[in-house]
Amino acid sequence: MIDVAIAIDGEAVNVIRSRSGGAYNDDGEWVPGAAASVTILAAIQPVKGNQLMDMPEGIRAEAGWMCWSRSDIVLDDVITHKGVRYRVLFVWPRDEGAFYRAALGKLA
Repeated sequence: MIDVAIAIDGEAVNVIRSRSGGAYNDDGEWVPGAAASVTILAAIQPVKGNQLMDMPEGIRAEAGWMCWSRSDIVLDDVITHKGVRYRVLFVWPRDEGAFYRAALGKLA
């Protein structure tokens, strides 16, 4: 069996992960904050048919790329790779934190 974390290390390149900040105020309303960007190592690849079947139905039409990284990735992060921006549409739950896998959709 292939160790996925080692495979990610072999294919990963520098990408920028942007995560929006913010907090709830005293009234319980969300107040958006500034986005924080950091460079992470990730492998970005076109999605394959069998990977689409592993996604929720509403995500399949928009997802065109997969992201594999050893850095944390959460829903709605923005990944910038080679000048193209992608939004994280879905993140597979991980029992073991060796790597993260996410479905990406291209932003206009």
